[in-house]
Amino acid sequence: MRAAEMRGRTVIVTGACHVIGHGTGHGVGAAASRALSGAGAAVVLAACGCRASAELAAEVGAVAVLADLANPVSVRRLVEQTLGAFGRLDAAANLGDGMAAVMAYEIAAMRRTGGGRIVNLALTPAVRDLTRAAALEHAGTGIRIDTVEPGPRAAEVVVRLCCAEKFLPPDVVPDVKDGRWAPTDR
Repeated sequence: MRAAEMRGRTVIVTGACHVIGHGTGHGVGAAASRALSGAGAAVVLAACGCRASAELAAEVGAVAVLADLANPVSVRRLVEQTLGAFGRLDAAANLGDGMAAVMAYEIAAMRRTGGGRIVNLALTPAVRDLTRAAALEHAGTGIRIDTVEPGPRAAEVVVRLCCAEKFLPPDVVPDVKDGRWAPTDR
């Protein structure tokens, strides 16, 4: 990733210390945070208050915002503080719990600032279904919503999707039958 790729962009990362690393700062979220910061993004970590989240924030130069992802008021504060500090939200890597509330506030912020990308880690089938429904609902709005399966290359895929320069054209939406991107005239 070249450093200029994400310069001027702001990314929220949720679950940075608790996904496939369980409080160690070595999971998918930690790796994605390091790569996004290295690519020049302003990274905002949804911090759980553990030592690992504070250490990760210091390591990557991220802003850590204490957030309980199961609490909509806390999630709203996370997004509001992000907008207050950086003026925009360009991408989000949702790698923990509370996806519905988190996405709702991220989408609202992205609509106000001209679009963006959301990448959810598919920890459960429900997350896949929620992501697909949100992607269909917001197709053509400039907000692209994807899911990534857990695995050894998950962090790399999350970063690539967050950094992708072009959004899909408005006439391209996910095909509900097989999950592939396809023109709407099919």
